[in-house]
Amino acid sequence: MIGAYRRLYEVEREGKDLTAEQRSDLRQKRSKPVFDALLKWCQGYQPYEPPSSPLGEAIRYFINHHEALGRFLGDGAIPIDNNLVERQHVRVALTRKNFLFVGSDVGGDRTAVIYTVLGCCALNDVDPVEYIVDVLPRLTRGVTIDEARELLPHRWKATRAGASSSAFGTTFDDA
Repeated sequence: MIGAYRRLYEVEREGKDLTAEQRSDLRQKRSKPVFDALLKWCQGYQPYEPPSSPLGEAIRYFINHHEALGRFLGDGAIPIDNNLVERQHVRVALTRKNFLFVGSDVGGDRTAVIYTVLGCCALNDVDPVEYIVDVLPRLTRGVTIDEARELLPHRWKATRAGASSSAFGTTFDDA
């Protein structure tokens, strides 16, 4: 079973620089047979493994969710796993005890917004300080819904096209 996962990730490494369409073709040729064999193995082995054992639970999970777990096979734009998103949640999980008492419900809402903005910046390779320095003054002046959409980190980055100057005319590269 571990060998099947190894082979699936080998295909992913080989296809990391391909277009989504090319990666989808590669997955259909090389990953789908491995995935299908893994599913068949799980279905055949399930009756012999106690359902409460760790392997029994893993087999049951794979069988019950094989359709969703295999969705990456048909779309080259879908990653094989959600490790990128999981890494973003680790920060919150590691500091969860520190935020048990944020002062109020409003404080909790504000903390959630801040973590969301920082997480979106990280996912889009945007410097959060530069982003906040540029976007926050615009938001305080008021923006329409369409203008607000353009200020989302991925769109903001595209409009900046690598500009590193802030709203105050300084660059962060100089520091």
